[in-house]
Amino acid sequence: MNSRSIECRKIAKIGIKFSFIGALLMVLAGCATIVKGTTQTIPISSVPDSADVTLDGILYGQTPIDLEVKRKRNHLVVIKKAGFQSKSIPITKNFGGAVWGNLLAGGLIGWGVDATSGAQYNLSPKVISIKLEPVNGENALSKSDSSGSEFVTKLNQLDSLAEGNTITKENYVMERCKLFKEYFPTTKPEESCPKEADSSP
Repeated sequence: MNSRSIECRKIAKIGIKFSFIGALLMVLAGCATIVKGTTQTIPISSVPDSADVTLDGILYGQTPIDLEVKRKRNHLVVIKKAGFQSKSIPITKNFGGAVWGNLLAGGLIGWGVDATSGAQYNLSPKVISIKLEPVNGENALSKSDSSGSEFVTKLNQLDSLAEGNTITKENYVMERCKLFKEYFPTTKPEESCPKEADSSP
């Protein structure tokens, strides 16, 4: 056997190893998609019940209800009932450490699949249970309905910057905390907010 044949066999073995690794990556690709799925079930209840529930402006039914919510983006739930003040609740995706690690690694097939499907994210809150307050004025619509929609829009824009690697993790967390503070000060994001965000006007 000449040296060229030996060299070819070595190259073939290396090729087989890389093919195996590639196949393994394809099998592991989208693990979160397979394990968690692309949606998350969020139970929603209210007191009193039989309140209308809209998700991103679309009516889905009345409380109590289980909503299948896509993990890929942030959402706004609005709960309304005649004679009561409406409530707006943001459902936000957790852009946590694992996601940032995947972004930094870059080019991983599995992350690409999960990022496209949104399966790598978890949504918060996991359960929505609220008490509706009787209307004390002429309008049952809460001012937070429009501001909630604006909040979700800005949050989705911020997430797009992070997914495009055009913003650092530190800046992302700070801007996210500022949005929560401005629109939903009683709702805390999953991340610990830096002092700069807490002290901003």
